[in-house]
Amino acid sequence: MKIAAIGDSITYGFPYSPCASWLGIAARHFGLEYLNCGVNGDTTSQMMQRFIRDVSYYHPTHVIVMGGTNDVFESVSTKEILDNIVSIIASSRDNGITPILGLPIPCSDLWAEEQLSEYRDQLRTIAYAQFIDVIDFYSAMAGEGGLGSKDCLYCDGVHPNKAGYEVMAAAAIEFMERSLIMHKKDAELK
Repeated sequence: MKIAAIGDSITYGFPYSPCASWLGIAARHFGLEYLNCGVNGDTTSQMMQRFIRDVSYYHPTHVIVMGGTNDVFESVSTKEILDNIVSIIASSRDNGITPILGLPIPCSDLWAEEQLSEYRDQLRTIAYAQFIDVIDFYSAMAGEGGLGSKDCLYCDGVHPNKAGYEVMAAAAIEFMERSLIMHKKDAELK
């Protein structure tokens, strides 16, 4: 099993490094081969444009797709963001890679968070309709009652601090234990 993740700075591990990212922490927990394809400042359009070069070329078995926050800050419509994600899903499947969607974490900007909330809801709908697994990073990082963000987990209101990346990693680990590792063990037993 080889896991890739494509996304923006929150996938990359900003302001630290890919080793400190949620993906790096989770993959090391299981001893999995992984590929961090997070690029600081990337939009979903940029992710889509580099998908073949950065992900497909390396033949991962799974790709976690998480983006959209930069799109929102650049005033890209929710429809356009979703169209880009659907294109990445199609490219994944066309290349024999199982797509997994990551729900973007909350941010402290109320205007941006309003659009991100709508986007997350529609991502869930797409995932359900296309039988795609979802890692709920949002709930792990959301504040009391699922509103806002847990300030103690952020370095600037948008990017997690080291404790925040650990919380995101725990969500990824829980997902992988439930959905990926068990399927791999079942396949090995057959």
